[in-house]
Amino acid sequence: MDKSVNNMATALFGGTFNPIHFGHLTIASELADLLQVDKIQLIPCAFPPHRGQPQASAEQRLAMLELAINRQPKLTANPIELHRDAPSYSIDTVTLLREQIGDQQPLFFCIGLDSLVTLPSWHRWQELLDYCHIVLASRPGTKLPAAGPLIDWIAENNCEDLSIMQQQPAGSVYFCNLSMLDISSTDIRDKLAKGQDIDFLTPTKVVEYIQQHHLYE
Repeated sequence: MDKSVNNMATALFGGTFNPIHFGHLTIASELADLLQVDKIQLIPCAFPPHRGQPQASAEQRLAMLELAINRQPKLTANPIELHRDAPSYSIDTVTLLREQIGDQQPLFFCIGLDSLVTLPSWHRWQELLDYCHIVLASRPGTKLPAAGPLIDWIAENNCEDLSIMQQQPAGSVYFCNLSMLDISSTDIRDKLAKGQDIDFLTPTKVVEYIQQHHLYE
């Protein structure tokens, strides 16, 4: 496979980032290398439809994200979902990005296996591959169901050759193994609520922002 950076492909990594942590940053950096893109766009979800409203506002989560990726040239923040007043449906995001980049450029939408198992509950989930490829990162302790619409959909669209996907705009599912640090935003929020230290879980600038704005107390 050609190891040169594929400047014509676009890669997205979405999440609530409530707050962003080293696990997110490691995954995003490895995805940028794996997919051979010059940058991967981290997209904070403004109104997540599958969970309660985050304790930190969309603007605060974006600010923490921008602090965390400072001086990391492969990572960039995209506030595309913060401009909506409605729930942040992934199908709307990839549709809009597809309009922006055109019909021929590869578009990779990166999610974890924990998100994949909930995919059948997503709005218009079976249309996602009309607009993008889906790249699935392994997640410790997450197992796929033995059968059902999701498994049938994966079997129909699974591709094991990333180089083929890099030549096509959309339509395939790809599984990859990445470095999964044992860190979660939930654990960070729990530690903060208990007054515990989080210095080694997220960048110093994010820790300082959380303290300054008294988040998650």
